[in-house]
Amino acid sequence: MAAEIQHAPPDDSSIEQSTPSRDEKKADADDTIKPYAVDLEGEGSDAEKQRLVEKAEAVELTPVEAFKWNVEGDQSPFPEVAACVPNTDDPSIPCNTFRAWFLTTVFVIVFSGANQFFGLRYPSLSIGYVVAQLLVFPIGRAWERLPHWRLPLGKLSFDINPGPFNMKEHALIVICVNISSSIAYASGALVAIVSPVYWDHDNGAGFSFLFLLTTQMLGFGLAGMSRRWLVYPAALIWPDSLASTVLFRALHEPQEHFSANGWTLSRYRFFSYFTIFAFVIFWFPDYIWTSLSTFAFITWIVPHNQKVNTIFGMNSGLGLLPISFDWTQITYAGTPLTTPFYITCNAFAVVVLFYLFLSPILYYNNVWYSAYLPLLSSSTFDNTGSSYNISRVVDANLNFVLSKYEEYSPMYISMSYSISYALSFAAVTAIVFHTYLYNGKEIWAKFKNSRAGGEDIHKRLMNVYEEVPDWWYGVLTLIVLGLGILTVRYWESGLPVWGFIVVCFGMGVVLIVPEGILEGTTNQRIFLNIITELIAGYAWPGKPIANMMVKCYGYNSVKHGMDFAKDLKLGQYMLQKIPPRVLFVGQIYSSILATATQTGVLRWMIGNIPNLCSSKNTQRFTCNGAKVVYNASLIWGTIGPQRMFQAGQVYNGIMYFFLIGPVVTVIVYYLYRRYPNTWVRYINVPIFFNAAGNIPPANTTQYSLWFIFGFLFNYLIRQRAFAWWKRYNYLLQAAMDTGTAIATVVIFFALSYHNVTLKWWGNTVGSNTDDANSVPYLTVAKGGYFGKGPGQF
Repeated sequence: MAAEIQHAPPDDSSIEQSTPSRDEKKADADDTIKPYAVDLEGEGSDAEKQRLVEKAEAVELTPVEAFKWNVEGDQSPFPEVAACVPNTDDPSIPCNTFRAWFLTTVFVIVFSGANQFFGLRYPSLSIGYVVAQLLVFPIGRAWERLPHWRLPLGKLSFDINPGPFNMKEHALIVICVNISSSIAYASGALVAIVSPVYWDHDNGAGFSFLFLLTTQMLGFGLAGMSRRWLVYPAALIWPDSLASTVLFRALHEPQEHFSANGWTLSRYRFFSYFTIFAFVIFWFPDYIWTSLSTFAFITWIVPHNQKVNTIFGMNSGLGLLPISFDWTQITYAGTPLTTPFYITCNAFAVVVLFYLFLSPILYYNNVWYSAYLPLLSSSTFDNTGSSYNISRVVDANLNFVLSKYEEYSPMYISMSYSISYALSFAAVTAIVFHTYLYNGKEIWAKFKNSRAGGEDIHKRLMNVYEEVPDWWYGVLTLIVLGLGILTVRYWESGLPVWGFIVVCFGMGVVLIVPEGILEGTTNQRIFLNIITELIAGYAWPGKPIANMMVKCYGYNSVKHGMDFAKDLKLGQYMLQKIPPRVLFVGQIYSSILATATQTGVLRWMIGNIPNLCSSKNTQRFTCNGAKVVYNASLIWGTIGPQRMFQAGQVYNGIMYFFLIGPVVTVIVYYLYRRYPNTWVRYINVPIFFNAAGNIPPANTTQYSLWFIFGFLFNYLIRQRAFAWWKRYNYLLQAAMDTGTAIATVVIFFALSYHNVTLKWWGNTVGSNTDDANSVPYLTVAKGGYFGKGPGQF
């Protein structure tokens, strides 16, 4: 393998001089990486060479470096991929079987219907694809025992039982479930539009189906036509797919028992043991002892000291001592075992700088009147510190009334929310400049020749299958675009056709490649929901439904495009590759089927569940997600961003972050060109600005936990026990996710659904602290207000 990992000379001579070769990196690694134990048989030069190779592989590559490596060998040069993905394929193994399509149909219907149904309930439940990955396996194996009947239909004849259940069938089913069965992102907006509790603008089942379908699939064609940038390059490893890949291997491959730093467990046993461990341990923070989830013990000692609760609290505070025994808390901000460690460092750096250091300084100096509000909150407030009452600024038809607004209050947001907006603005502009500066040459080369830069072993193995022509994706794009135009034009939405094409579809066209390269190399994506609401709020003020539609179409044209591209890569990663045309049909079929199922379930719920989405609903179908989207439509669509961000308004200053993003990107880029072999090469500006975009509702504790576990597994263990890391790291992420997902489902149906609770000190100890109650630093006197008063704004 060492001989296969060579540096490919780039076109630009200046880069060639400044970029180190793989051999040079091995030499550097020998000096910079501390020695660690590896299992080597024998001694001498071969053992020493193997040790050096593993030490060199233990060094993470940045995307810029990854694009330069020679990928023509018989193994992937990237250790993450080589550890998880075998370099073999058998094209004779069937994938397009009756069994695969039957199980795909059943699982897509069941999972999409269940997720839609329980998604409107509080607490909600989402059954993830990893559950399907486990359930399909024993069903497929049981199917092998059926009689070998053949249905005679001439050229369309097929076998009911095609033989042993193989990995290709399994992966096809799971990919189809993954791309389609989770509750649609636009579902909250749809419920907000049609529900009598909210906008009461029910346009019927046809509108519901087309709105969900077009928001889900608008980015599919764009991602397909961008495969040469998003799927084919070996440098785009899509780290999140590797955990799924290694789980498929654990289930299907013969088990081996070689030693990896002293561990001889087979992958299947390792996965089984840690799945059971995760299942058992999750019962404690989720049900038995819930305070273990956010173990802010200092706030229990001094529950009503506001400063202590703000610094150490994990609800509305900074969580300076990050302690949690809850896997969902550890992975809320990101998946620590599958995300490159230098990316985790970028994310934690922004948390330390902006949230742990800067935000308390601004907060306790009452910048933007933030001291009258909780430090960390995703709610909106008026000038008394109370929740913003939207009903006081609209008429009976929910139209914005300026005079009522001037008599009431401007809208205020917490300091953490303000910083989150600022960083999001910087990230959106930074990613465009970052992609052009760092990857512009590769993008242009791939535009001229899809094979530029070489093809790795996995892409070459895929070449034996018929590829999906670009015109298929072009036709798909035109069809979905036409259905989207019909949706916004035929039914009154407030969104003009040109706005749908230019803003919603245009956002996908502009950002699909930059976003794809970012996520494919770093496991992170830019959050576009805020920027879409901002654009729609300025472009179509006073049109809340149009604002929701721009948010769903604009955001999903990129988000679901990325999901589509990631699944294409997963099909390329399998031990037995999935033919591209079969995968294309499967993704389209499952998306249409899931949309029809979710539409049917939603229409049934509207007609058969009394008080659906009302707080009076006795079965707790309160549609919390729809309520959040509805409130956002009032804020951004009805009141409008101009009353928060334009000149003279409180938050006008954060608009400068649109300029800060590109400026910082250019500065870092030129520092990188000047010092290419220093730590500067690990700075990723879009990630730095965007990674903390989940704050709020996420908190700094979750980001700290992400960093701690990333440091442990992707730095210490990767360097000191690289053989163990290659064999078990991604499988551990899959096992912990799986056990937690199964425990979530069991606890929900066995206990939460029946409102069975466990009341004792361990579950109530932190319920009455200043942190839990979101107590601000300053309070407003009765009858008073902060900031500008009525008639002053």
